[in-house]
Amino acid sequence: MSEGTAAQVLAVLDDAAAGQAVLELSSALARAVQRDLAVVYVESAQSLVAAALPFAQVLSHAATQWVPLLPQDVEQGYRAQATRLRELAARISVRHAVSWSLRVMRGNLPGAALELLTESDLMLVAATLPSLPLAARPARERRRHPIVAVVGDTSPAGERALRVAAQLAQALGGSLQTARVDAALAPPDVLVLPSASFVPGAVAKLRCPVLLVG
Repeated sequence: MSEGTAAQVLAVLDDAAAGQAVLELSSALARAVQRDLAVVYVESAQSLVAAALPFAQVLSHAATQWVPLLPQDVEQGYRAQATRLRELAARISVRHAVSWSLRVMRGNLPGAALELLTESDLMLVAATLPSLPLAARPARERRRHPIVAVVGDTSPAGERALRVAAQLAQALGGSLQTARVDAALAPPDVLVLPSASFVPGAVAKLRCPVLLVG
């Protein structure tokens, strides 16, 4: 890992709908550790595969009937999401007073996260499953202050994950909790764990962003 890439916080996501939460978290972290923020938007390759299927159809906002889904529709969607993310990043980064950049890659979110692990020792990966709307959550899951959950231990990597999690919780004005990556608990606002513990299959089941600490 070069000094230049390590001096960034990476935020990786494949859906602009997750942009607000991920950019808030990553910008707060970037400010706390005094780093630039590098946003990576992953264009879902699976969407293009789906568009190539003969039975794939789409109903546009103003249309009254279904029409075939075409690859150019997916490409247009990619551009719209990237534009939305740039707008969000510009607004949120100003509030947190951090410098930012955005780049685009194509693939899938877990694969992109694995590929990007060597670029930074602090990488925030968006949730792959949508979280429940606040009103739909049980009362015990509703909270006012952010919860940062951390999977750490007494190893050097585990201890660093604990330190970074504490920094993030302080930056967010939230609370810090310990957790297990496979625990069936109410999702926190962000889960922090050592990069070596990153298992795409397990993380793919989570409904919260994951901060990987190298």
